[in-house]
Amino acid sequence: MIKPLALAISVVGTLLSTHTQAYDYGQHANTTLEKLINDYPGRYRGTAHFAGAADWMQSQMGSAYSLSRQNFTWNNGSRASQNVVAYAAGTKPQYVVIGAHFDTYFGRPTLQGLDDNGSGASVLTEVAKNLGGLQLENGLQIVGFGAEEEGLRGSKAFVDALSASQRANMLAMINLDSLITGDMMYAHAGQNSTANPALASLREHTFQIAKELNIPLFTNPGLDPQYPKGTGCCSDGEPFEPLNIPILYIEATNWELGDLDGYTQTNNPKIPGGSTWHDPAEDNKAVLTDAFGQARIDQRLRDYSRLLSRLVLELTNADLVASTASGGAVARNMQDNLQRQHQAMVRLHDRRWLTLQAASREVGSFDGEIGVDGEYSPDSGFDSPLNPEARRLGLHALGDFQLTSSLNIGASLSYLNGRDKLEHRGKLDSDTWQAAAYALLNDGGPSWLAGDVSVGRTRFESKRNLLIQANGGPILLNQHLSGNTEALSLGARVLGGYDFDFGAIKSGPFAGLDYSHYRIDKFHEKPDLRTALEYEEQAFDSLEASLGWRVRGAVALPYGMSLLPYGDIAWVKELADGRLDDLDLTAHADRQARTAKLGSVDKSFGRAQIGSQLAITPQLGVYAEVNSRLGHAEGSQTGYSLGVQWMF
Repeated sequence: MIKPLALAISVVGTLLSTHTQAYDYGQHANTTLEKLINDYPGRYRGTAHFAGAADWMQSQMGSAYSLSRQNFTWNNGSRASQNVVAYAAGTKPQYVVIGAHFDTYFGRPTLQGLDDNGSGASVLTEVAKNLGGLQLENGLQIVGFGAEEEGLRGSKAFVDALSASQRANMLAMINLDSLITGDMMYAHAGQNSTANPALASLREHTFQIAKELNIPLFTNPGLDPQYPKGTGCCSDGEPFEPLNIPILYIEATNWELGDLDGYTQTNNPKIPGGSTWHDPAEDNKAVLTDAFGQARIDQRLRDYSRLLSRLVLELTNADLVASTASGGAVARNMQDNLQRQHQAMVRLHDRRWLTLQAASREVGSFDGEIGVDGEYSPDSGFDSPLNPEARRLGLHALGDFQLTSSLNIGASLSYLNGRDKLEHRGKLDSDTWQAAAYALLNDGGPSWLAGDVSVGRTRFESKRNLLIQANGGPILLNQHLSGNTEALSLGARVLGGYDFDFGAIKSGPFAGLDYSHYRIDKFHEKPDLRTALEYEEQAFDSLEASLGWRVRGAVALPYGMSLLPYGDIAWVKELADGRLDDLDLTAHADRQARTAKLGSVDKSFGRAQIGSQLAITPQLGVYAEVNSRLGHAEGSQTGYSLGVQWMF
């Protein structure tokens, strides 16, 4: 059906030079239009201007598509023309077609055809550019039709060449024609919707979007019985109607003038007869800007691009695909957040064990502390900038009892308030309570063994900002969604080692096993948008085996103060899930579950920390600490902590 055609070197150069330029709605269409009308007037079959216009249309589609030409003939092969085709595959075989003819009326070499149909053709290229490179669920076929002015030849040839599977998988067809001269902007369903009203769904979908975007949009009022209310005709959508799919005709005219058939476009006195179709003396920039001003052209290109880019975004489900990926990032961040909270409790107990090992205790004594601390994790660390920026504020209380000369048992209660920054200024807020029991077995000698068990409850509040943009073009979608849920965590850990004595410094190997179970409850996002997601329950386990080396010291300072520096480095091996690799998320739009890929878990990496506790008085202490992952595929997740402790 379609024969591939390589772009000329000059066209490729133009494409590459414009690919990275930022633009707003209507600007890319205006660029396409200016060249079509000024460099290629009289662009009909058999002319150099048609060939040049076809090259220009192809170059303006963007680099994200499979680009080709479809040659076709009629009148027993004596007449020939081409369609320009751009195709982007989706993850499903279904696809949407959007098209516009770019030829002008045959035999009129000076006809610019700004309205008919430079306008529709230029918006077609912008829709292509605006969506280029986005991941699609339903494929997208963008067609610049040739020879429309000679009996819809290009669109007929396109439909005739469709295979049975292509016909079966086509979801809808959108046709753009004559968008400037008409007094009002219109969207019509196909004539096939009169017998099957369900085929008017695309028109109604378009009106919903127009209302949201505050774009005035009308449909055929049905004042002429030959043209039923809400339907359109007489352009490249017609050959698609027998396929029994929704057709959408996009045009600008005035169905309340003249013979009430849509052929009288305007009552502007500067347009004699009320229409500009096919007339070189009228369908040109000089006449249309004199009659309506450049602002009319800019407004129509901008508004049609806004409307149709959003419509095609939704028809291809590119918005749902993007939302699923964005929602998956939130789910992954919740999982990481729970693990970071667990690590905060781990470090709290580790610091307590260091304190207990540094001082002798009488059997039967009870000591404890109340503290406040904070932790900041920037969006870059020592080895990789893949982490979101996060901060955490915490309160804790703990106390322990010296049961025997070698065994200390205790319990802790902590509260953590956290905020993680998400993409596009989204955020994930968390409130967590964690309770734990811990024990340390050490008689003052070099060997030691410690462990803890814990339970935690977290409340998450997510604010997700879904922003879709491609090719440096306009923002296609910018929505704000929120959700609330709760999570449960359970943990058990054992850690032991041997410290060699080097005077004021003690150092030696250690090994540990840390098990955690996490569950995040299912929840729904608000508000009630088509991109809002329902999250399934997330449950996963982590079992980390660690082997490392640590160092600790005790330094007496003036005025009765003491400093306890410490540091360690360990190799960590994840023996369980570690985190979920993917998660099914259900979109409100169609209640279909889509899988968000959360990324494979790095199960072998390093972990290190360095810090110091300063005892200012027997009751008052402060600490500072830096902790980080090393060699981890998802970044260092470096955190900087500072805290104050009141000991009793």
